[in-house]
Amino acid sequence: MKIDYLIKNGTIIDGSGDNRYEADILISDDQIVSILSKDQKTVKINDENYNLNDLSFNNIIDATSFIIAPGFIDVHTHDDQNIFIDRSMSCKISQGVTTCIAGNCGISLAPFDYSGDVPAPIPLLGDKDAYRFSSVSSYKNAFNNSPSSINISLLTGHSMLRVQVMNGEINRGATKDEIIKMQNILENSLIEGSIGLSTGLAYPAANNAPTEEIIELAKVLKKYNGIFTTHMRNEGDNLVESVNETIKIGKLADVRTVISHHKCAGRSNWGKSKETLKLIKEAKKEQNLDLDCYPYTASSTMLLKHFVDRADKVLVTWSDKVEDLKVNDINTIAKEFNCTTDDLVDKLYPAGAIYFQMDDEDLNRIISFDGTMIGSDGLPGDKHPHPRLWGTFPRVLGKYSREMKLFSLEEAIYKMTFKSAKTFGLEKRGLIKKGYFADLVIFDPNIVIDKATYEKPLTPALGIDTVINNGQIVWQSMKSLEIYSGKFLEGKSFN
Repeated sequence: MKIDYLIKNGTIIDGSGDNRYEADILISDDQIVSILSKDQKTVKINDENYNLNDLSFNNIIDATSFIIAPGFIDVHTHDDQNIFIDRSMSCKISQGVTTCIAGNCGISLAPFDYSGDVPAPIPLLGDKDAYRFSSVSSYKNAFNNSPSSINISLLTGHSMLRVQVMNGEINRGATKDEIIKMQNILENSLIEGSIGLSTGLAYPAANNAPTEEIIELAKVLKKYNGIFTTHMRNEGDNLVESVNETIKIGKLADVRTVISHHKCAGRSNWGKSKETLKLIKEAKKEQNLDLDCYPYTASSTMLLKHFVDRADKVLVTWSDKVEDLKVNDINTIAKEFNCTTDDLVDKLYPAGAIYFQMDDEDLNRIISFDGTMIGSDGLPGDKHPHPRLWGTFPRVLGKYSREMKLFSLEEAIYKMTFKSAKTFGLEKRGLIKKGYFADLVIFDPNIVIDKATYEKPLTPALGIDTVINNGQIVWQSMKSLEIYSGKFLEGKSFN
């Protein structure tokens, strides 16, 4: 019998959090068909028993001295458009990522049917030409007709619902009729393949939405086993209040909830993670509440005045109005323009920035919290992106696990694989197990590390040897193989 792949001599960390073990892996088509112990002489495949000597292999991968783990799941991305622009998705597969959750922070390419000017942060996903999907099914069909190297799942963005239903009148709460219209669009999206609802309550597009508006929309999710993720209303001075608001929404809507990129932003708020994590831990006893984070103390999004005000340092990375703008400190650019930083924001907007505003102790506490997932929150459309776009997952493995020893390699991989798969309902993903999809990363645990920096953010990580998605090698020897084996995952099998 012919088998597509034999991966031999490696050490498996299977994603469950259990201890590593040595075994070989057999892959046929897009699935793991067997995991072989060292002394095993026979194997059962498709209910047939075979002697190992009777098997032949189309490809053999020697993983000596390497770790074999499930492909990493990036639970917080803005890759909605990037999967069409760069089908290789090198920024992700180079890190060992095989699945991305898109549509975060209240913005998603689908469903959206609106021709007017759009408020922040919607432009992060692209120009007006990018917003060509009036339904989730049209987005799904476009991906299935021209897939990328990674799997994609799509959340429905609350801000997209608001803007189109309210005809751009976002500086108020939605009326009852408008909420009903948003509920109908959301329900149809869930039927067509969306995995849930995301909000970006800190941004102009949704900041005026009252808690009740979100609760009424989130109630739609339960029938379809959807998930609610939120960039909370405030991650700074009113952080604790925002965590309580999120807990309230999840509880009253009775839906599984994820706090996106949990952080304590602004020097005056450093240390508040002690209180927020205590609140989250208590709430988890009564409801499905989780969180994700990225392993950096700087954030990145659009250039907005209230974000500038609370940051220790701001790098302006791009501007639509000043195309030749060089990446620099906002104060330096303001001097060049002979204006205040407030006036500069007006002159440059739409624009992007990196904000240095978090503390290492908070980050260490949050990333070490039991069950915290990992999401890059990278912005692939930025001309000069945050290094998290290319470095997040190897950074967790290399810096936070191997060097700082905040948690074991087994726990690090659990945070990036099975914890994410079961939270988002991604069936047969996130574990190395017979019958599961063959999404795998093979890496050197002794050298794996991020190499992307704030100065050179497009640098691939070190130590990622081979990445397999749905049974096909997509990354090997530091390059994309331009194999587009990704699938659209509807991900509502949460248990």
